[in-house]
Amino acid sequence: MRRVGLGALFFAWLYGVPFLFVVGLVRRVSSPYVPTHAAARAFGATTETLLTTALVLNLALPMVGALLARLARDAYWTRHFAWSPAGVVLIFLVVALAGSLATGPLFSWTPVVGGAPPSVVVPHVPAGDGLAAAISRPAHRA
Repeated sequence: MRRVGLGALFFAWLYGVPFLFVVGLVRRVSSPYVPTHAAARAFGATTETLLTTALVLNLALPMVGALLARLARDAYWTRHFAWSPAGVVLIFLVVALAGSLATGPLFSWTPVVGGAPPSVVVPHVPAGDGLAAAISRPAHRA
């Protein structure tokens, strides 16, 4: 039973933490259409919770696993968890690099009550003969 528990702890750290980081970073750079300011704040709060949880688990799970493996005197899992600090640093570096390479902010526009965001493409018919329609793209407001 010890081996199963330590294995679950190790693989939760090895696969679960990077999954939480990927989900959090994808949410961080996305610009979802949310109809209200409260919904936008809730989306941002959920994203921050995912990233904070991933950061804490990335540090805590290997430390707890190493401690439990040593207390259980399990040489197999002690060896696995002995290398986990290098994995912790590697995961932190990859996440820091991915965060710095992000192409956009969390929200690229502020929701307007009762209307569309200002970055939506709006068809525009110019003054003239009325036959030529052009697409006007309003300036992107960050």
